[in-house]
Amino acid sequence: MIHELLLALSGYPGTIFTWNKRNGLQVSQDLPFLHPSETSVLNRLCKMGTDYVRFTEFIEQHTGHVHQQEHYSSQPSQTGLHGIYLRAFCTGLHSMLQPYRQALLDLEKEFLGDPHLSISHVNYMLEQFQLLFPSVMVVVETIKSQKIHGCQILETVYKHSCGGLPPVRMALEKILAVCHGVMYKQLAAWMLHGLLLDQSEEFFVKQGPSAGGATAAQEEEEEDLGIGGLSGKQLRELQDLRLIEEENMLAPSLQQFSLRVEMLPSYIPVRVAEKILFVGESVQMFENHNQSPSRAGSILKHQEDMFAAELHRLKQQPLFSLVDFENLVDGIRSTVAEVCPVTKLVFKGESPETCLKHLWIINDDNLLPLLHLTIDYQGKDSKEASGNREGTTPPQETSPREAPPTGWAALGLAYKVQWPLHILFTPAVLEKYNVVFRYLLSVRRVQSELQHCWALQMQRKHLKSNQTDAVKWRLRNHMAFLVDNLQYYLQVDVLESQFSQLLHQINATRDFESIRLAHDHFLSNLLAQSFILLKPVFHCLNEILELCHNFCSLVSQNLGPLDERGAAQLDILVKGFSRQSFLLFKILSSVRNHQINSDLAQLLLRLDYNKYYTQAGGTLGSFGL
Repeated sequence: MIHELLLALSGYPGTIFTWNKRNGLQVSQDLPFLHPSETSVLNRLCKMGTDYVRFTEFIEQHTGHVHQQEHYSSQPSQTGLHGIYLRAFCTGLHSMLQPYRQALLDLEKEFLGDPHLSISHVNYMLEQFQLLFPSVMVVVETIKSQKIHGCQILETVYKHSCGGLPPVRMALEKILAVCHGVMYKQLAAWMLHGLLLDQSEEFFVKQGPSAGGATAAQEEEEEDLGIGGLSGKQLRELQDLRLIEEENMLAPSLQQFSLRVEMLPSYIPVRVAEKILFVGESVQMFENHNQSPSRAGSILKHQEDMFAAELHRLKQQPLFSLVDFENLVDGIRSTVAEVCPVTKLVFKGESPETCLKHLWIINDDNLLPLLHLTIDYQGKDSKEASGNREGTTPPQETSPREAPPTGWAALGLAYKVQWPLHILFTPAVLEKYNVVFRYLLSVRRVQSELQHCWALQMQRKHLKSNQTDAVKWRLRNHMAFLVDNLQYYLQVDVLESQFSQLLHQINATRDFESIRLAHDHFLSNLLAQSFILLKPVFHCLNEILELCHNFCSLVSQNLGPLDERGAAQLDILVKGFSRQSFLLFKILSSVRNHQINSDLAQLLLRLDYNKYYTQAGGTLGSFGL
C-alpha cells in the first residue's frame, strides 16, 4: 500500500487511492483492513497530493512543462490567463515542487530497503509540504480567480510572501525571484536600448499617453452653445477636422510613453518608475535623433555592457533590494542626463526660454500652427464623469459665472506639443495650464469691460447727471480699482516672478529631471499663488468678477439714465460688491495678522498700498465713501 500511496502522491492514482475532479485524491471507502486513524492520516496526505496535482495541472495549462495525466486532466477551456510573467510564475512553481518530488523518490528508496515502513513515517517525511502547499495554493487560486496579469503577479506573490511562516516565505521568495527575471529583461531592453518589449501589456511602462482624457463615450447632445447657433456635436466635429489638419501640417512626433500605474508593484515607488520611464524615453529619442549607426548607443557612453551586467547581478539576487535597484536606476539616469543635455536634445538647439514661452500668449506668427482656442463643451450627464480625470485639476465649485450662456467658461487653449517636448508637457500639465488660462482670461475680460464702461462715461460726461449716475460711476471706479490691482498682482507678482525663477533654474542645470521638477513646482506655484487652490478666496474673487461683469452689462444696455428697474439692479450690485469686497478684506487681513500666507499678504499690499481700503473699513462700492 505504501507503493500505491507514493504513486498517488506523485499524481498517479489507482484503486486504493482514487481521483475525483471535485474532491481530488481520496482513500477508497471499501478497505476493511484500515484503522480509522490510518484513514485520517492518509486523507491528510491525499489533500497534499491533490494540491500537487492541481499545481502540475496549472503549470501544464500555461507552460506545457509538465505532462498531464489523463485521469485528472481538466477540460481544455481557456482561462484567459497568459503572458510571460505567468509563465515565469509557473517556472518558479515547478522549481518549488522539486524538493517534494525528491522527497517522494527518497521514500521510494527507503521502502525498497525496508518494506515495513509505516504510514506515520511517510507523514513525518512530508510534513513540511502539508504546511507549504495550502499557502501556495491560495496564491494560485488568487491568480486564477482574479485573472492577475503581468507585473500584478509580482505584487500578488510579494504580498503573500510577507507572512510569518518561514517555509512559505522562502518558497514564495524563490518564485518571486524567477518572476523578477522577466522584469529585469524588460528593464534592460527599455533602459539600455529604448525598446518596449511588451506584447501582452504586462510591463508598468506603456506606449501612449497616461490614462485620463475625455470620456470616450460622451453623449453627443445638440444643445446650443450660444456661439452662432453652433451645437456641441458640430463643434467637436470642427475641432476634430482642425486637429487632423494640424497633424498633416506639423512634423510627426515620436511615440509617447507613460506609466501603467496599475501594473507597478507596491515595493517599487512611483518616483523610481518615473526615472525608468525618463531613461527609456531619452534613450529612444537619442537613438532616433542620431540616425548614424556609428553613434547609436552613445548616450550611455558605451556603458551598456556594464549596466547590463549590473542588471544581471540584481537578477541573480535571491531577494529584491530597493536600495540596490534604485542606485542602479539613478546611475543610468545620471549618465543619460549628462550625455543628453536639455539644450541639445529636448529643446533641439532652441533656448529653454523660447520653448516655454510657447505656452505664454506671445505675438509670434510662428506659433499660430501650434496654438488655437478650443471650446470644452460637455453635456449634463458627462460633466461629473469627466470632471475627475486622472492627473487633471479637479473642477471648482459651480458658480453662475462658470456657465455663462456665451460659452466663455468653456473657452480653452490647445497647444500642439512638438517632439520631444511631450515628455515635459504632458496632458495633465497642459490641463493645469488651461485652468490658469481660463482664470486669467476671466480677469482680463472683466478688466476690459470696466475700461469700456469708463469710455462710455467719458462720452457722456458733458451731459447732466443725477445721483444714480454718481452711484454708478463710483461703483465702477471701485470695481476697476480692485480688478486692476488683482490683474497687476497676477501679472507681476505671480506670473513674471515665477517664470523668471523657472528660467533661472533651467539655465542652472543640465539634468532634465531637475528641469521637470522645477517646471512642476512652477506650475503648482501658479495654481497656489493665483488662489485657484484656495477655495474661500477663489470663490470670493469669482463672485466679485461676476458682479463686475453684471455691472458692465447693465451699463452697456442702459446708456442713458437708469429707470426704476435699472436703479434697483444697481442697488443690488452695490450691496453685493460691498459685501464681497468686505469679505475679501477680512480674509486677507486675518491671514496677514497671523502671517500664514505670504501670497495673500502680497495681494492685500497691492489692494491697500495707500491704505484707502483700510480707511474704507474694507468695504468698496458704497456711495458714502
